[in-house]
Amino acid sequence: MLGFIFRWLWRLFVFGLVLLLTYLTLFKFFPWLDRQIPMVLAIFIVYCFFAYLVIPLGFRFWQLVFKPNHLPVYAITSDGWASDPVNIVIVSQSRWQFMSSMRLARWVKADPSSLVNLAKMLFAMVLRKPYPAAPFSKLYLFGRKQDVGFQIQTGTPPTPWHRHHVRFWRLREGEVTHQHHSFWQNLLLRFFGRKKQVWVGSATHDIRPFALRWRNLQVTHWIDEDTNKERDFLIQSLKDIGAVKSVSEIKAGEPLKFRGQTFGVGIVVDGYVKVVELKRPSLVGKIKSKLN
Repeated sequence: MLGFIFRWLWRLFVFGLVLLLTYLTLFKFFPWLDRQIPMVLAIFIVYCFFAYLVIPLGFRFWQLVFKPNHLPVYAITSDGWASDPVNIVIVSQSRWQFMSSMRLARWVKADPSSLVNLAKMLFAMVLRKPYPAAPFSKLYLFGRKQDVGFQIQTGTPPTPWHRHHVRFWRLREGEVTHQHHSFWQNLLLRFFGRKKQVWVGSATHDIRPFALRWRNLQVTHWIDEDTNKERDFLIQSLKDIGAVKSVSEIKAGEPLKFRGQTFGVGIVVDGYVKVVELKRPSLVGKIKSKLN
């Protein structure tokens, strides 16, 4: 009973805080700011305040009251919204085999999402400069952010605006029970007990800059709707270096098209997750990767 009362008091507090911030921003802060600086700059500052603080806070309140009802084949944002589809699993003997195979296939590990690295990425985007290890935003599966991310930037010159990229979460046997974790553990049961590491991934392709997230109006990339194609691109890159032992499919859901994070983008998924079991990359593949 005390827990129920506390939860509702917290929800009311968050809701009241959102209303208060909205009122103060529109009727106090913006008029004052407009008198101090040019209107265009004042509007930009207020936009940033709403898009990166007030609206996300409002959606967090929404998620507290109405729990997300999304399929366990999607990674989610920090405020609980279904985001990128989970479409690939890589099974390796060890972390070293997994990391080295991705590196030989020309995938670059993303830098941590620190303030310094985010500033470097912003600099690279504005000036259209390469930053091969640009950081990723955080998405969540099994109740935690991705363990590692990889990318291949494209374009002339290659920039963070255009990149193949994939996030991975290692499936840890014996981890605290979670609805997504048990879902994947049941699907991949045959790999446990064989001293294998299972990496559950979400592969997407950033194809254009300057899209807006519909849920909070934040600036992001425009992604290719066909995420099946991006999954197959990743698998082919591993095949090219001779690192693939087998590829199989597991049916994780139904084919569907759903609204992604951004306006105008409908994500297409075929309902299958491809499971790639790795072997030691071939010598020919290693030579090819170095020549490229």
